[in-house]
Amino acid sequence: MKKIKLNENAGKMTSIDGYRLNPTEKYVINIEEEMEFQSATMMAFQIMGPPPALKNYHAWLFENNFSVEAPNPSNDFVAQYYGVKPLWKTRYSQGIVVKAENESDYFIVMECSRENKGYKYTNVIVTLGGCL
Repeated sequence: MKKIKLNENAGKMTSIDGYRLNPTEKYVINIEEEMEFQSATMMAFQIMGPPPALKNYHAWLFENNFSVEAPNPSNDFVAQYYGVKPLWKTRYSQGIVVKAENESDYFIVMECSRENKGYKYTNVIVTLGGCL
């Protein structure tokens, strides 16, 4: 498992496909350290509007029979993707699963591509409370 800090090199692309995170890598994060930036990102969504990439997450929820109104993916469901493959991958975003460093909780991270004005290469935890 590889410990990372999301958005550490925000705004910089490091791979040929335009994404920094590799969905086949098993990442762990310290959720407490991530909360300040994630809260600021959510506030930016309210002020500037969400990136187009958020539609990819909503489409994934819908396609997998989860609630779009109150997202409810489970740890059991997303664990099968952890370090294996992306939940989704489009020109706007990819969704990957990361794990909390000192917990058994999984989180879904939406990595925005360069197509998202104002949010280029931003990593957003879309399940801030973890998966159920």
